Amino acid sequence: MLFPLLALAGTAAAQQLWDTTGEFRPFGPGFNRGAYPQDFSVVGPPLEGVHDSQQAPTGLAVDNNHNLYLTYPRNSGQTPNNVVLCTGYNSEVSWPNATIQNCTANQDPSTCFINVQNVVLDSIGQLWIVDSGIPYNAASGSNALTGGAKIMSFNQTTSQHIRTYTIPEALLANGTNANDVRINNTLGTNGYAFITDESKWSSILAINLDDGSAVRRLFNTSVVRADPDYVGSYDGNLIYMWNGTQKSYSTTGADGIALASGNFYWGVLASRRFYYIPQSVVINTSLTDAQVLAAVQDPGQCASEQAGLTADDQGRVYIFASEQNAIYYVDTQQSQVNETVNNTPPGGTGLVAAENYVVKTLVRNGMIQHADSGAILEGWLYFCTNQLELSPSRQYNNTDNRRGPFRSFRVWVGRGPAV
Repeated sequence: MLFPLLALAGTAAAQQLWDTTGEFRPFGPGFNRGAYPQDFSVVGPPLEGVHDSQQAPTGLAVDNNHNLYLTYPRNSGQTPNNVVLCTGYNSEVSWPNATIQNCTANQDPSTCFINVQNVVLDSIGQLWIVDSGIPYNAASGSNALTGGAKIMSFNQTTSQHIRTYTIPEALLANGTNANDVRINNTLGTNGYAFITDESKWSSILAINLDDGSAVRRLFNTSVVRADPDYVGSYDGNLIYMWNGTQKSYSTTGADGIALASGNFYWGVLASRRFYYIPQSVVINTSLTDAQVLAAVQDPGQCASEQAGLTADDQGRVYIFASEQNAIYYVDTQQSQVNETVNNTPPGGTGLVAAENYVVKTLVRNGMIQHADSGAILEGWLYFCTNQLELSPSRQYNNTDNRRGPFRSFRVWVGRGPAV
């Protein structure tokens, strides 16, 4: 049987099957999207590799001298170093020194690294680490060691330790798992640190950097807890939690943080939800838990798990969308909005209303294999990847399907870090 298209050869109809670039389109001008490989282009600017790691990093910082730092957590096993300084594309050294990397027997856990999750740079040139204080061999849901859950500040130039703030033991109940930290040096007398607790019950914490006092907010509320029986997707496969052949579901709560436009932004990892709340509300100890919860703003879902968030100096919040191999963003300042949303015209002043948030794609690329933490310096957004969903706890029979090296990248955004 003669294929019907052949009957069109030499006719005007056949000529219309060629598009304006001269490429043959056998299904005509109205062809279906997805019929050709070029329909699935990479979205956004190109990625530039900056470091390859042999282990999976979760935390990343870039200091003002362009030095790159990474953290290798001990959530599922021991690592040689908890924090490193990258000295080349494939080389790294212990940071700030080798002796602090592993607590020894009978050592004060507030003076050494137990399980560092992230390292970040503040606006006055200090590097901060956040340590969950939960040993790698602790049972699931175990409380952190007293004194071990902490944040520590260091001089970026000399690597000298400045100060340690331990999370009070009273705030470590129910398996508090400090995961990420951001610093606002301008808030209060000496600034505040904001921390997410990614445990099953979850919460957010704030530490007064003047006197070291701390407060825990939103404990065990829906805005920080995982979705019940949450199932994510990664590289086209559904992701469950596994103990051998026993299936369960992720319970990871509040995870990534960004500080922007006076607000504290966080994403709930085992969900597709993110939220924000004024920083001033979080630190106001005169407010009740109910009042704090009532102040939480819900801008809607963002179509992906979000392991990390970061922000720039123009109020843009970047959302690391692991399910989509992408980095999203949302503008929080109305002056940066360039389209009408819900009858609100572009431009203007003030903050974008929660109901007007529109999440957009900055970059989507198959090489973004679970972007986790990020930092912005001189127009570049740096981020690490770690293939979390391919790790043993998320794979059937606890098979480790990660394949290193684990690459850190940068992508051009043309903006500076949040201040």
